[in-house]
Amino acid sequence: MLRFLLFTTLLSITSFLSAQYIDTTGGKIIIRENESSKALFTIDWEKVYFQNSKINVKEKLGSYDVTFKKGRPLEGFKIINFNKKYVLWKNGASAIQLLIKDIDNKKIEVIISSNELPNHWHIPFKRNLNEKIYGGGIQFSKYRDLNKTIINLSQENGIGRGGGSISKWTSLAGVNGESYATYCPLPKFATNSDRSFSWNDYCYSEVEFSQDYITFDIFESSISFVLGFDSTMNELKGFNQALPYKLPSWSLGTIIGAQGGTQKALEKLSSLTDAGVKVNALWIQDWVGKQPTKFGSRLKWNWQLDQKHYCQFDSLRSTLKQQDIKILGYVNPFFALDGPYIENGLSRGYFIKENTIAKKFEFGGIKGYMIDLFNEDAYNWMKKIIQTNLVDQGFTGWMADFAEWHPIGMDKEFILENIKQHNEYPVLWAKLNYEIIKENADKELFYFNRSGGKETEHYSSMMWAGDQMVDASIEDGLGSVFDAYLSSSYSGLPILHSDVGGYTSIKKPFIKNYLRNEKLLKDWMLLEAFTPVFRTHEGLLPEDNIQVYSDSSIIHVFKKFSDINHDLLPYFEQLIEQKNNNGTPIFKEIEHTIKDFKTDNPGFCVGSQIMIIHQIQKDDYAPLINLGWKFVDNCGDLKLKPSEEERIIVAVKNLKFIAK
Repeated sequence: MLRFLLFTTLLSITSFLSAQYIDTTGGKIIIRENESSKALFTIDWEKVYFQNSKINVKEKLGSYDVTFKKGRPLEGFKIINFNKKYVLWKNGASAIQLLIKDIDNKKIEVIISSNELPNHWHIPFKRNLNEKIYGGGIQFSKYRDLNKTIINLSQENGIGRGGGSISKWTSLAGVNGESYATYCPLPKFATNSDRSFSWNDYCYSEVEFSQDYITFDIFESSISFVLGFDSTMNELKGFNQALPYKLPSWSLGTIIGAQGGTQKALEKLSSLTDAGVKVNALWIQDWVGKQPTKFGSRLKWNWQLDQKHYCQFDSLRSTLKQQDIKILGYVNPFFALDGPYIENGLSRGYFIKENTIAKKFEFGGIKGYMIDLFNEDAYNWMKKIIQTNLVDQGFTGWMADFAEWHPIGMDKEFILENIKQHNEYPVLWAKLNYEIIKENADKELFYFNRSGGKETEHYSSMMWAGDQMVDASIEDGLGSVFDAYLSSSYSGLPILHSDVGGYTSIKKPFIKNYLRNEKLLKDWMLLEAFTPVFRTHEGLLPEDNIQVYSDSSIIHVFKKFSDINHDLLPYFEQLIEQKNNNGTPIFKEIEHTIKDFKTDNPGFCVGSQIMIIHQIQKDDYAPLINLGWKFVDNCGDLKLKPSEEERIIVAVKNLKFIAK
């Protein structure tokens, strides 16, 4: 208590030296740039409360349901000390303080704390009329909705993300997910009212956007908001920084996902290269071998090359090298029970523990353990495994999967600290893979990840959007990646891409089949060909899904899109350079790029010369044509007028390849 009062007294003395910021009129905390300027941020103090909340968490297969009871607004607190950047309230022995600190031009820090040391703060900011929100990490649903909720908790999306026709089935199994779920949430966003908000890094938080308020529920003893009030685009540029390492030029080209062992992978690759497809890399995620499970064919998570599955691997690597095709692999932080590293990991205490015993996970048909990245020795051990089995064997890149499964547990005394560790774990996973890249600077390496949190952008140069359904749904299919691309780019995350064709397939004859069809595959090719990374995936059920190599007709279309993507690589490299140099997002809102064109359909621009729209209506075509844009259909043919039956429309302007 004495320390708290001494601190507030010191603040009271020093802050008189600064310009006017705070106005406490009418039960509000109004923050102004100077004494006479308009309100920048307004906290409705009469609705603020803090408390010690009881948190309940239910976990299932990487998804989490967090519940808590709402509190009541504070009563009896009165201002006893107030100056230009500081307010102190007291109610008996209880005290609350609010402090403003200057960070740099157009940016301040607002710190709110109490000597009661609560674990939950409820802070409502007044929302401007029709204020739109940009960012929040990788958001897959309701990104354009004015009223919504974003949650700072890394987790699996579930199957269906709580919507679509599949959810009535997946909800029975408890794996339907929620619309707000994301692998990579970030506690920051900007708005079209020239404002930005960021707050406590890894703690659990919920932000509700209602008509009148932007309300924060932050589970931490004290709150630290960083508030910006520059132009919207400058705020978004401020989120974007240079990629942490330079991506190899070939990583932006065509990457073919193929499985099945040496012979099958080469046969699939040859069916494309023989047709003239320019392939930059072959991604064999099953380099560790495969095993059947009730969820489909899964990989063996033992992190050693399966010599039987990929016999004559040296010959495979040599063959690819002669064709100047790189080879990519796969890794995640789990270890299956029968793997070669289990005994070593258990004896050294390298796996996550529960009640001092290594926790055994069920990963959807696979049982095993998860590496404890908070243990420095375990962290370095995992790095050595990747170095030995991937880098030293000639893999030049890999998918760094999962990381959002770090357990939260049921110990209520430490549950908030556990959530913070849970949210930090994906960042450590990205950092580990980043360090391998930097320690092999003489090689052209890269990795791509799906999960993350605050500071992921310091370690990852490429991400992918995780697992989408093999359909066009806006909840969890092709339609969901439109929100993901914009929200990630406006959050300052690295380059994002999705699996061409989607991933999650379901084969339940007596319920319903969800399998990739030709129309969807062509639509997804169209989308990804006009973005920086063009990587295919065979999906959860490779034998049941149509593939890019399935027949000559599909191969013909795929080649056209691959050629387009290759032609666009200089353009994409220019966009990356702009992001690195001045923070310009690669993917942008249409309204921020084309002033005279508006559409209610989900869409985004790639730089200023490419626009991609989902489920466009034919009445929207004419304005684009009048503005000098041209269209590409889903067969890869260039034309002046789009087909009326397309689900995906790509419009381009002033791009040289259009003349071919």
